[in-house]
Parts: sequence; C-alpha cells; structure tokens
Amino acid sequence: MHTVLIDAAPAAGSTWQQALVLNTMPQLSRSLRLAEVIQQEALLEGAEAAWLTPAERWVCLALGLGTQTIAAEAAITKPTTIADSVRELAPGVERGPWGALAALGAGTDLRGLPWGLALPAHLELGRESLSLADPTALLLTNEEAQALLSAVQPLTSEAGWFLDAREPACWLVAHPSLAEVVTADPARAIARNVATWMPAGAAARPWRQLLTEIQMVWQHHPVNEARVRAGQPEANTLWLHGCGTLPADLRNPFLLLGEPPAHATAWWRAANSGLAVLPASRRPHQLQVVQPRTTREAGSHMLKGTIEGLDQLAADVIERALQDHAGVRVVLAGERRWIALELRRARRWQFWRRADAHVLLGLV
Repeated sequence: MHTVLIDAAPAAGSTWQQALVLNTMPQLSRSLRLAEVIQQEALLEGAEAAWLTPAERWVCLALGLGTQTIAAEAAITKPTTIADSVRELAPGVERGPWGALAALGAGTDLRGLPWGLALPAHLELGRESLSLADPTALLLTNEEAQALLSAVQPLTSEAGWFLDAREPACWLVAHPSLAEVVTADPARAIARNVATWMPAGAAARPWRQLLTEIQMVWQHHPVNEARVRAGQPEANTLWLHGCGTLPADLRNPFLLLGEPPAHATAWWRAANSGLAVLPASRRPHQLQVVQPRTTREAGSHMLKGTIEGLDQLAADVIERALQDHAGVRVVLAGERRWIALELRRARRWQFWRRADAHVLLGLV
C-alpha cells in the first residue's frame, strides 16, 4: 500500500481555517471523491495545544513508538462506506526522537544518549510576550554557525552537553537530561506566545539554564552585531525539539519516496535522514510526505497561494500513485488530529460520489 501523508500543520491556524472556506481545493477533492475513512485520531479538547503535531504522532505510531501502533495493510479496518464505523486511535504520543534520527542519519555516534534538534532562531520582544520568527528565514551561513558554536562551547563542555552545528539551520544536541523533555516543533510557536511552547518542568531545567547562558553570550556576539548592521535578524536562541532515544530494535517501515524540500519542517527532514539508514522492517510500504510552507506569519493572499499550491501538489502525488498501485492510503494531518482515508482504483467507476478536500482538512 502506498501512503501519502498530507501535513497541513505548518500552515494551520484560525486564518488557515477561514481561508479553507473560500478555497474549495477542487483538484484534491476530485482525487479524494472515492475515499473512505478507515482510521482517525480521537479529537481531544485542546488538541491543537498538544506538543507533537498530528503528522508527527502518525509517524511515531507507524514506527511503533506510541501506545497504539498503526496496523499493517491487511489488519486495517476497512468499512464499506465512509459512514461505517471507523477505527479511532487515541493520540498517546508526546515525544518523537527526531534528534536521534538526525544524528543517526549524519553518521554521529549516538553514545547511548538522548538527542534533540536545536534550531538557531530569532525571538522578538513584543508588547506582552516573546514571539518566534520562522527559523528557516534566519539563513545562517556555515561560518556564522561555527562562530556562534565556538563562543558557547566552553559552557556546553563544562556542563556535559554535546552540541553539533554541522548543519547551520539545524544543530544537534545531546545530554542525559533530554530523555524526558517534551518539546514542540517551531511551526507550532510561530506568531504565537512562545512561553506556551517552550520546554517546561523539572526535566527541562538543565536545558533552560544552559540556554539562558547561551543567549547572554550571543547577545553582543560579532556575528549578531554584523547581522543587525546588515538588516538581518539575530540568532538569539536555540529552539529545542525532538528529544529522546531510539529503541535498539527500531526498524524503518517505510520505503521513502523523494527528498524533503527545503521548506519541509525540521522534524520531517530529521526523521527522513535517520529512517534512510535504519534496517528495513519485514513489510515496508511506500511513503510520500506533502507539506506546505510555513505561513503563520503570512497574509490571506499568501495563504490563498499556499492552499492552491497544496491542492495541485497533493492531487498530482495521489494521481501518480494510483497509476502505479491498486490502492492508496491518504493521511490528512492538520493542527488537531489526523484522518486516514483509503482510495481504490477499482472504485473509480462510482462517478457520483464526492468528497470536499477543504471540508476534510477543516476537520483536522
């Protein structure tokens, strides 16, 4: 079974929901008109405030890292119509080990430690709170990243932290204290009060202490002073995400299709790189991930373009998959939950059936 994961979370939010009402996504609706819902994540109160996005939770479940495991093709509940009973899964996942997967993909010795992603980012002080700018817009050069890293290495080494900045936009961090730290992808926090999304609790205290010291060192660092003079945002924080360890018996259940584009979320780029070097499971299935650009800071005109681009791209991916496979599973993941649908090429004669993609995306 070929799976297409459509992750709309980078563009989700109240403005996204309003824009969906005006943009019916006709191409994706045409592709999904014969779809049958086969699984869905339970919708909980406050689900949009969960640490992991629904797409992250779906990948974790597919990897067997959650309290539930997404069944293999033969075991999935297959109702005869979209109105039939649907297998509902509880979220049950708080952490995704994206840092450890990224380190594995980079050929780094995991040393038996928990790893995380540490993304250089820019925090802006507003009237009442701090706001996070999109980390992908920082565009640190390799030279800038290495200079910033060198300035804080005495701090990290003394406290037993390992920090790796070989990828300027996505650093890696390792420390025993990260095993239980719960974090959120930066796409969750963009254009929102970051206090809600920063690691909290006793487990994250060592990281918060280190980060405070790093921010003090970087405050007047030559790299940042030069960026300010050039009209560029400062790198004044590291956004932590994807902490945890990898189970020794973890296998890759996917045959990954295509490389993540430059605008893909940090967690998916990290997961993709690590999964590619993991041993394959016995019955791997093809997976293709479609993500729009992060648009939380964008106006309605940019959202319209994002929705139109997602409509065309997702429909093209699904149609190509149906040319090569008798069935395709489509997972729609938004900000609150995910819904899995099944398409069968043999059903295409049922021309009277329809599905509205913008309505389905509004449900997630």
